[in-house]
Amino acid sequence: MDVFEQWLNLSWEKNAKERKLLTNEKRAACICMACPSYNLRARENNELLYCIAGKSLLCISKDMGCTCRNCPVTTDLGLRYHDFCINGGEAAQRYEHEIHI
Repeated sequence: MDVFEQWLNLSWEKNAKERKLLTNEKRAACICMACPSYNLRARENNELLYCIAGKSLLCISKDMGCTCRNCPVTTDLGLRYHDFCINGGEAAQRYEHEIHI
């Protein structure tokens, strides 16, 4: 089990309030707002942390560049993928790649 899987398991062992605190720690480190793909609509909807929350459903539809590889959350959780706002969160991308192997 890698760091990301451990973090997910740990977060689901917590109650909702504790889970929100864990997620807020990652939100504080998130650099989505510095990404060229991040736009005004995403900002207005306070979208962040696509790597965990999943892709942007209504706000981001065009890849203008990706800063995921430079994000402290990516490093901290050992994330393998990127372009989370377009392609989905880490868990979704791992699932997608595993069933195509």
